[in-house]
Amino acid sequence: MLNKWINILKRYLKQFIELGLLLIGVSVFAEILFGPDVAFFGSHVTKNLVGLLNTLGDSGIAALIVIFALLIVYRKALK
Repeated sequence: MLNKWINILKRYLKQFIELGLLLIGVSVFAEILFGPDVAFFGSHVTKNLVGLLNTLGDSGIAALIVIFALLIVYRKALK
């Protein structure tokens, strides 16, 4: 019974993560095409992503570990 609920929760979380990644991709694409002030996606999405990557870059090896962990989780989510 508990495994059933855990599997349902995992499925919903996986779908939520996929939706978030798709929205980020569409936001970046729309900002590249139409400029930084896209009406539906907020503003300066790419600027925020670059700032996030710079922050991770300043952290050194910890950032590298986090990036690898996210890649592993993302690859498992696609299967």
